Amino acid sequence: MDKIIKYSGYLASACFITIGFIVSYEVISRYIFNAPTVWVNEISTFLQIWATYLAMTYSFHHKDFIRITVIYDRVGDKTKKILDFLSLSVMIFFSSFVVYYGWLIAHDSFVVGRTSSTILDLPSFLTEYAIPICFGMLLVRLIIEIFQSIKGLIKT
Repeated sequence: MDKIIKYSGYLASACFITIGFIVSYEVISRYIFNAPTVWVNEISTFLQIWATYLAMTYSFHHKDFIRITVIYDRVGDKTKKILDFLSLSVMIFFSSFVVYYGWLIAHDSFVVGRTSSTILDLPSFLTEYAIPICFGMLLVRLIIEIFQSIKGLIKT
């Protein structure tokens, strides 16, 4: 799982770099050559969605999520472990919800054949599957973390 998470971070970085290049290309095409493209906006949005959700699991794995530490920093180790367990439980519940309903929405788009409302007319499921897939990866990581949290609570 660690390798999948590591490569999801690399893939997210590659997507963000690609976005930078294609948006720069659009600016040059539009303002220097007066020849705007029809594909940059939709492709950059597509890449942004995937990159954001791929980076989510990578950020959680490296403990780079935003934390409110006003209370957390003032309590003992046992209380910190309990707070970690509670926050992981909430995140598991939320991620499960997102995976389930995200899958239903993306699958519906796939079955119905829904497409984007732009000139490229890309299938909507290509972006919609980012949510259940990436939240599913996060969910697996959260389950691993909650088992480690339980072990930590038992040891203390």
